[in-house]
Amino acid sequence: MSASSLRKDADELLRLAMLTEIENVKRILTSEATRLVQAAEAEEKRSQGAQKKLLRPAFFTTKLYNYGWDQSEKFLKIYVTMNGVQNFAANCISTTFEDKSFELQIIDEEKKVNYILTVKNLLYKIVPGESYSKVKTDMVVLFLRKASTQNWEFVTEVEKKAKDAKTPKFDKEEDPGASLMTMMKQMYEDGDDDMKRTIAKAWTEAREKKLPDEVV
Repeated sequence: MSASSLRKDADELLRLAMLTEIENVKRILTSEATRLVQAAEAEEKRSQGAQKKLLRPAFFTTKLYNYGWDQSEKFLKIYVTMNGVQNFAANCISTTFEDKSFELQIIDEEKKVNYILTVKNLLYKIVPGESYSKVKTDMVVLFLRKASTQNWEFVTEVEKKAKDAKTPKFDKEEDPGASLMTMMKQMYEDGDDDMKRTIAKAWTEAREKKLPDEVV
């Protein structure tokens, strides 16, 4: 039954309740009228929700991984390129800053795509309250306020560990394979989801290459 029909029935019950002089009948009619009004309100909310759902466009989420960066004494600057971003509505670009991470979200309403860049485990701490973003031609620039003025050699801890892993310095008395495995395990524990997937894939491929020799 539609909301309008429910309200009409409720109005009729209230009219009858006003005409009767029997208290029990009046109470029953009033109670039923109240129930119908509540049902009408629920039906209206359900209809409004269904209408909004039909009108809401379907957006796809795409993760961003590429960005450029440089730094000044006070800020680490992150450059994210995107064609025509300067023409996007202001509420389509948002940022979230935390002590050692940040996230940029860009909504392209024309293409119906939600772009997200998430960077965790920054090399050093930043000051969220003093970090901000600027939109330029085909680019969004994030200004991460450094918590200290030290120089950043990398953006994230994972990048630094990955660089160290490429040129490991092993103790002459220590097994190089064991040292590398320890470092890889540490990178896996400290890395984000993407780094963990990359390391897990490398381990799997390495194990698959060894299987033929193990069988022989």
